[in-house]
Amino acid sequence: MPPRNAKTKLQDIARLTGHTVGTVSKALHNKPGISEKTRARILEAARESGYIGNALAGSLRSGTSKTAAIILGDIANPLFSIFAKGLMDALGRNGYSAILLDSDEDGRREERAVVTALSRNVDGVFLCPTREDAPGVELLRRNGVPCVLIGRSFESDSPDCVVFDDFRGGYLAAEHLLSLGHRRILFLVGPECVSSARERKRGCLAALRDANVACGEGLMQEVGITADASQSIERLLRDGEHFTAVCAFSDYVAWQAIYVLNEHGLRVPEDVSVVGFDDIQSEIRLPVPLTTIACPKRLLGERAVELFLRRLARPDAPMERVCLPVSLVERRTAIEHG
Repeated sequence: MPPRNAKTKLQDIARLTGHTVGTVSKALHNKPGISEKTRARILEAARESGYIGNALAGSLRSGTSKTAAIILGDIANPLFSIFAKGLMDALGRNGYSAILLDSDEDGRREERAVVTALSRNVDGVFLCPTREDAPGVELLRRNGVPCVLIGRSFESDSPDCVVFDDFRGGYLAAEHLLSLGHRRILFLVGPECVSSARERKRGCLAALRDANVACGEGLMQEVGITADASQSIERLLRDGEHFTAVCAFSDYVAWQAIYVLNEHGLRVPEDVSVVGFDDIQSEIRLPVPLTTIACPKRLLGERAVELFLRRLARPDAPMERVCLPVSLVERRTAIEHG
């Protein structure tokens, strides 16, 4: 296999698979005349060697395009829209334009988005990864294209990244509900494969331990980043599970919780208090004054672009992790319990 960052050629793929250059070319350009088994084997070899990225980015790639790609999990989520706006503004101030791509929190779509970004000859990629083993990041490495992770990071071998202090945020959210006298708290946590979800959950559990309060059985529910969290709440209510507060992974999830609670005749906050995470209302005015954890979303874009420009200037510099502070914003969806 060619060394990392080397430009893989058709001959390399032919040698790896034992097929002719002509057959390899047909497979890579989706032309007829070869079996699907052969095509699949060649595409897999190309993927592993980084050829797809190299081919799409162009073997004569040189200079800079003054363009970057932004790959986010779900641009329908207001949080990601705010991320994108902050990044685009910061890039624009530095003479860069951006292309915006949506992974829909799907690893395969994320990888295809990376390939698309490389095909546009971008100078770098800002990525909110769907999981730890993101193959798109390795593809970027093989092609020598800088990558900055935003909002999430990897536990090991992580590219440059800008994240929020998610542990602290989880702690503050749970601590606030505990200070209001809540003991039966429903935690709607994100998937373990997402670093921000893991850290927020750890923070919540730490606050419970410090208050000598046990997490009620069945009250730690994992929900998808973009999936409807209402099913989990519906099931708990149907089973007669009692809780006086909801601590949600995000504002997006918190809004879903408020909706389904109201559908069941439960008032927020009179019957159930709700705390979110992200403080979307700092950017978008909404009718529900949600108590939440605020994070500097615009600053994330500025710091991410700073890391990107630093990486362009110093490709061999040590990887940097920037952790931005969070704070509790008290509005009107969480009150003292009984």
